[in-house]
Amino acid sequence: MHTPDNPKEKLSSRISRSIQMDILNGLYPPESRLPSERDLALQFKVSRVTIREAMEKLEQLGMVEKRPNSGSYVCDLPARASISLLTEIMNHGESVDAAFLMALLDFRQVIEVYSARRAARNASSADIVLMKKTIAQMKRNLDDTETVSRLNVDLHTDLNRLSGNLVIQLLFNSFKSVYTYYMDVFHRLPEASKDIVLHYEKLVAAIEARDDQYAAHVMEALLCYGHNRVKDAAGLTQNGKQVRLRPGSVKKRTKKDEIP
Repeated sequence: MHTPDNPKEKLSSRISRSIQMDILNGLYPPESRLPSERDLALQFKVSRVTIREAMEKLEQLGMVEKRPNSGSYVCDLPARASISLLTEIMNHGESVDAAFLMALLDFRQVIEVYSARRAARNASSADIVLMKKTIAQMKRNLDDTETVSRLNVDLHTDLNRLSGNLVIQLLFNSFKSVYTYYMDVFHRLPEASKDIVLHYEKLVAAIEARDDQYAAHVMEALLCYGHNRVKDAAGLTQNGKQVRLRPGSVKKRTKKDEIP
């Protein structure tokens, strides 16, 4: 275990996140017993009161449960955890198993295909002008990874807004920080920015034509393209691989770096 470095964060929260990462990374599988409060206090060199606060946070997230006269045990996360855990991981996590991130990408595809279909029904003329303007800015900044990544996120934010579904917008916001980072990874891949802009032009044309089925089809195609490029580049198909959720040093890839 290690305590994530953030001097402004409450100590019990830092310890809670450290144990959380150990659980998510498989150090403590479901139904396993966590070390006692005393052992954890010694390990982290803090009081048992601080450890108790950390464990209460994990209980609130549905990650552990206290059993009388026995200790704290890891829960079956799919059965017990809630959206609060997802938000916690997205906002504070350092890395997750590749399978988790692939599941997140799959879920994103479900909600954004729906959003594209709804956008074709709901978008006003002003909305369409705004999306066209964003795409035009992307085309002018194909070699500026930071700018084109930001514009990409802005475009998806608008599309999810046009779904008219508040829950979708809140869910998208909950993992926007991670999505932003992986957009940066995507736009560093050869020809990725140029290719995705062509998809977006088709998408907005379908929305303007009020063709909701074709809009959904184009969105699914562009998401599959983007997800597959990122999966290959980040090695997400490798079982057990840990994937960073925060920016690090990302080298711009060239054609010779492409994975066959």
